Amino acid sequence: MAKRVSATSIAALLEQASRLIHSAGHAEGLYPAQWSALRYFAEAPAQNRTTASLARFQGMNLGPVARTVRTLVEKGLLVRTDNPRSRRADLLAPSPAGHDLLRRDPRRDLAARIAALTEVQQQVLADALETLLQGMFRDWKGGDAGRPPGVERTGDA
Repeated sequence: MAKRVSATSIAALLEQASRLIHSAGHAEGLYPAQWSALRYFAEAPAQNRTTASLARFQGMNLGPVARTVRTLVEKGLLVRTDNPRSRRADLLAPSPAGHDLLRRDPRRDLAARIAALTEVQQQVLADALETLLQGMFRDWKGGDAGRPPGVERTGDA
């Protein structure tokens, strides 16, 4: 018979994992928020590659996100192009240097550890995390605010 684990113990494990993931995000001269933004602009559909879309995706205010984007542009990791759909919101994409840096993304180590789990473990983990994030997002936004940004499942990369 499997030993029952308390919800508090699982919460502590998630917190510890979150801290380790966050710490690993301090790599290659970037902060975790910068890595997150760089990944977003590499992975988002072209029409969503704006600062405002990133802010919505992260559930953050525009000001701090705009500073992160400006820093990545200044570092030469993102490039701006005109947006044919809006003169007010440039489109952003990783530069060649940004794509090169993404090949050394610290998130790859986490993905490799997840890939080592069985398919069943991966599915259970994904389902549980999605449920947790949806509930936390509803609590944070108040009421039924729909799906949290960024929780959409993709085929995988």
